[in-house]
Amino acid sequence: MRRGFTLVEMLVALVVLAFLGQGLYKVLTNQQRLSVTQVEQATLQANVRIGTLVMASELQEMGSDAPTSVDLVTANASSITYRAMRSLGFACEVSPTVVKLRASPLYGIRLPVAGRDSLLLFVEKDPAVSSDDKWMAFPITSVTSGATCGAAAAYALGTSLDSASNVDAVVDAPLRTFEIMELAPVTLSGVDFLGARSVSAGQSLEPVAGPLQTGGLAFAYFDSLGNATTTRKDVRSISITMRGRSDRSVRAGGVSTTIQPIQDTLVRWVTLRNSPVP
Repeated sequence: MRRGFTLVEMLVALVVLAFLGQGLYKVLTNQQRLSVTQVEQATLQANVRIGTLVMASELQEMGSDAPTSVDLVTANASSITYRAMRSLGFACEVSPTVVKLRASPLYGIRLPVAGRDSLLLFVEKDPAVSSDDKWMAFPITSVTSGATCGAAAAYALGTSLDSASNVDAVVDAPLRTFEIMELAPVTLSGVDFLGARSVSAGQSLEPVAGPLQTGGLAFAYFDSLGNATTTRKDVRSISITMRGRSDRSVRAGGVSTTIQPIQDTLVRWVTLRNSPVP
């Protein structure tokens, strides 16, 4: 005779299955929460790292050739305005109204843009004395391709030099082009981001990295001895602090009962171009 299941046995089996299902549900839920937390943590760390790298790559190109050429325009605790270098080449011909820039070698992220960029021309007075050397800034009013320096291709940069700089600039003097940039927090939908804008082009701040904690962007300025300074011409290094937060609120470790954004902080030091190493 075949035996079936009694009602008690079926009830016991259902209870066991319920406990197993509940345990499995908790495991899967915790695993899903942990995965979300790990993704947010990785994204947060990447945003903070990329943000500080972007700022460092921009700021380290500022020169410390003070007092004749101060690339640091404004130095505030939460924002900074500066000359952002865009190209580096050599001036093969210099006149009061035109500076010819060799097409090769020419380094940088893009060619000069008239009205937006300016030029920094290295002026050499007495070749035997270094104390009178200086970088002089002049506007770029036009950019013409197809120019030549002898048989070499060049770009003709329309400008307005003073007579002394025209005389003191040597052949193949180093020439850098720059635009004025600003880095500062920008708020979107109540959340702060690292913002950047071209002051020269009249742009508004646009988010480039983030989100940030409230007050999550800070700059500190130091002289050649490592002392804090508020004098722009004395700045030789800059400390960048970026305090990021995750885009979504999550449970810490995937199991915490508190749901909130993850936070992380990264500090990066930048030494300005031409600054002596202690």
